[in-house]
Amino acid sequence: MSSLKCYACGAPKTSVEHVPPRCLFPEKQDLPTGVDLRRQLITVPSCDTHNAMKSHDDEYLLFALVMNIPNNGTGTNHFLTKVMRAIAKNPRKISQFTEMTVPVIVENVDTGVIERTVALRVNLHRLKHSLTMIGRALYFHHFDMTWEGTVSAHPHFALALTEPNSKELNEPLENMAAAAEEMFKFEPRHGDNQEVFFYQVVTCAGTTGAIMLLHFYEGSKVTLIFQ
Repeated sequence: MSSLKCYACGAPKTSVEHVPPRCLFPEKQDLPTGVDLRRQLITVPSCDTHNAMKSHDDEYLLFALVMNIPNNGTGTNHFLTKVMRAIAKNPRKISQFTEMTVPVIVENVDTGVIERTVALRVNLHRLKHSLTMIGRALYFHHFDMTWEGTVSAHPHFALALTEPNSKELNEPLENMAAAAEEMFKFEPRHGDNQEVFFYQVVTCAGTTGAIMLLHFYEGSKVTLIFQ
């Protein structure tokens, strides 16, 4: 039975893994009375290698996501509570993001308000690895089978800013993000705590087996392509 094998490698199950990581979901102490955003979290069977040994990557993913400007109030509050507590205990946790910052001007497309802020440099390889593992776990959860092919992650918010050819580098990602928005406009949303996370999926014919659109805090979106 697939439920007895690790979602990623097929090794015997030794634990269950939350998908996405449980740390992305706010605790009750940080929410209004009666609000629970950890209801019915998605879990998949896992081995020790693909669960317990990735806690540092889970925290890195959390930090990278909650500092994204387009997030909803839930994401912002998660940063101001859980993440700020972690930084207060260990200030070095934030240094991996703030060592290289770029001043930017952003515009709220809904209100037209323009603000000055900074863009943070992320370890794109590390971020994408976490996202592809989430994709494999969600594929296992959704289809009850292990994905044997490759998974490529395309965070819509991971834009080039300092390179001389930033516009050309960003154009393919921006086009993919626009295409994904159109593709998934009417597709069902999966996940019980959609203020924090939900995903959409379509199956494809040919070399691409499936495409997923992940939504974190409503504003941080990622396209996953299974090939």
